[in-house]
Amino acid sequence: MDEDSAGFGELLQQAEQLTADIDGNTDLPRVQRNLKQILEEGQQLWSRTAQLSAKDTTDVKASILLGSQGFDLPKVSKKLESLSAVKSFEPIEPIHETDIDSFLRNERENALLSVIQESTKTTLREADDFYWQVMSSDWQREKQRILNSLLGSSNEVMDVSVAQETTVFPVDMKTRSAMSAAEVAYAREVYLYNEQVVLGGLRPNLAERFKVLAKEGNDRGAADLWDMVCALLDAPRRGVERDGAFHAGFVRQARRYLERSYCRYMRMIVQGNLEQASMGGVPGTLNLVTSFLNVKAPVVASASEGTVLGQPVWALVYLCLRCGDLDAAAEVCRRAGAMAGELAPLLEECAASEDRRLGPSSENKVRLQYTRSGGSASGDPFKQAVYCVLGRCDVAQDHAQVATTVEDYLWLHLCQVHTEELQIGEEEPQDWLTLSRLQRILLEDHGESHFDAQNQPFLYFQVLFLTAQFEAAIEFLSRYEPLRCHAVHVALVLYEAGLVMPPHSVQAGLVSKAPDGGPPRLNLARLVTSYTRKFEATDPREALNYFYFLRKLKGVHGENLFVACVSELVLETREFDALLGKMERDGCRRPGAVDRFQADTHRIVEAVAGDCEKRGLYEDAVRLLDLCGKHDEAVRLLNRLLGQQVPLPSGPAWERLHSLAVELAERYRSHGTNASADATSALYLLLDLGLFFLQARQGQAVLALETMRKLQIIPFDPSEVEASARALSQRSEEVRRILADVLLAVMNLLYSRYKELKGGERDEERKHLKLQAQSILEYAGMIPYRMPGDTNARLVQMEVLMS
Repeated sequence: MDEDSAGFGELLQQAEQLTADIDGNTDLPRVQRNLKQILEEGQQLWSRTAQLSAKDTTDVKASILLGSQGFDLPKVSKKLESLSAVKSFEPIEPIHETDIDSFLRNERENALLSVIQESTKTTLREADDFYWQVMSSDWQREKQRILNSLLGSSNEVMDVSVAQETTVFPVDMKTRSAMSAAEVAYAREVYLYNEQVVLGGLRPNLAERFKVLAKEGNDRGAADLWDMVCALLDAPRRGVERDGAFHAGFVRQARRYLERSYCRYMRMIVQGNLEQASMGGVPGTLNLVTSFLNVKAPVVASASEGTVLGQPVWALVYLCLRCGDLDAAAEVCRRAGAMAGELAPLLEECAASEDRRLGPSSENKVRLQYTRSGGSASGDPFKQAVYCVLGRCDVAQDHAQVATTVEDYLWLHLCQVHTEELQIGEEEPQDWLTLSRLQRILLEDHGESHFDAQNQPFLYFQVLFLTAQFEAAIEFLSRYEPLRCHAVHVALVLYEAGLVMPPHSVQAGLVSKAPDGGPPRLNLARLVTSYTRKFEATDPREALNYFYFLRKLKGVHGENLFVACVSELVLETREFDALLGKMERDGCRRPGAVDRFQADTHRIVEAVAGDCEKRGLYEDAVRLLDLCGKHDEAVRLLNRLLGQQVPLPSGPAWERLHSLAVELAERYRSHGTNASADATSALYLLLDLGLFFLQARQGQAVLALETMRKLQIIPFDPSEVEASARALSQRSEEVRRILADVLLAVMNLLYSRYKELKGGERDEERKHLKLQAQSILEYAGMIPYRMPGDTNARLVQMEVLMS
């Protein structure tokens, strides 16, 4: 007891000494823990220790289990660790050079292994490249469809809708066609136009035909649209360039169109109010204007400047100018005497000029008079407008009191446009309105909201078209589904007239800026393909007529765009026979829809065949290559397909290929072919092999063996082995690839026949079957081709079983 007390006392003394050392040698604070905290720390330490020992426990259990079966776990672990899984071909260890036979054999095997490894890498790389090419091609096509579906330029496209009454023709839902009545009518005129173009005769006026079509449809908006297009296409042009001369002629033609439209409007008002108009006297513009003012007297006109025929002078002068009759305006000025007589000679000069404008000196004189009279601050707004039209001055004024409609606004500013080109380095005068400046004001400064384009699409189209902004006008109208057909056919008319130019890349937006700063470019290909996508599935022939307009354009890779679109149309609709034609059994080709265009049909069919092959549609490619006369390419491709299906002659794929191959083989044998003799002989041999495999599959062993003997591919006698081995090199690649399947099939037939023959009286026949099997086995060892898998082992096994 004393010894225990001494031991505890000594232990207590050591603990106190250790505590004193800790307190004296460090500045760290003491950690005070209660019993609960100490218990938690202990439990955490115990849980971690239990997790770390789980692996040891598992090892102990495994040792007990394996030890009971006689295994030594440490030794087994060392053996497993020494093993390594090699995933690549490793060169065989070289033999000492003095052993020539072993050295050569080792080098040969190393060379074979290296070739196999390199071939494997090449095959994987080519497969990967082909996969990504197909993915990229599919993505490009899908991206093009997405871009076409947007139907807009790079600008933001608003989601707008058009009232139902703006449609031209109702959609006939009773027909299978996806085209509306208006689209069918347009397509008919396009068909007739292309027919004349193909024949090479005088081309019909496509715009005039569309104009008649619109009037027959009783749609005023469409009729006015085509009336405007036809009127402006009459502008004289020296070429297809949209230069200053073209702009001058176009502006003059636009003014005349607006002037004739206003005359029709005045006649309509007068004829509707004949009693109030008091129309009489000599027929003419002056009489018409006077009668019109009797019905609709101008509120803002001032009679303080004098009257003629009972109407304000300047209102008469302006309305005569608005009708385009300068002589009538000059007559009013002469009758007005001192009030406006000074303008009479200026108006006569303007009427006598070719462009119906004043000369520079006379124009400056009018500008000076306008400035002296107070300019825009003068009293009569009609007088201001007359001076601004003649002098082309004060272009910033809108003349809202006079120009009450959009047509009035356009006419007045078109009269002020300067189309003459400035000299290089010459600055544009401040009070100078060019056509490009007017275009910018209408398109960018005012824009669609100013003209309420959403509710009046035809009006905004007219604004853009009359200012030679064809591309923007077409792009705007094409956003509206009911009006897209009008936009597309206006674009076709302008393209045929040379007034719109395509971009350098068909992947550009619907409207893109020209790189040289010229007029914008219209992507006609995108517009046409997006339009035809609606009905190409139900009306491929009509879509084909629209694609014919693209025959002079080039695709992304320089291909003819008409051919590319035809190929895409055929592959999408799969109307091969209707569009491209069909080869009959008698060797005659039945024409397709593309033949009416008198183009190089064979080149088109060949291009479609190439696209089919790229997309993996090999059977379609074979038919199309045969259709365009490329018999050798068709047979070689067909042989590759047959080589993959011959060993398994069953299923729909084999039935389609077999039917196609038989059709071509019979026709080529009866009517001749330009395919090579090697290709055609390989085709016939593959068909015969297909018959052999079919007979073997159906259990007709005797018949199948007899078929194989006739083919003379493999030897059935030892004396034929060497000759058959030499002849194999002359066989096609497709035949050599399935040789292993042929050998196994024949050996299986021999073995099954051997088992069927039982009894002493059949020994001679059984020996003959065994001799045939030995010949095949010897032949398999002599041929210089490495057969796949365990072919040789299986052949040897079956030959042994026949012993």
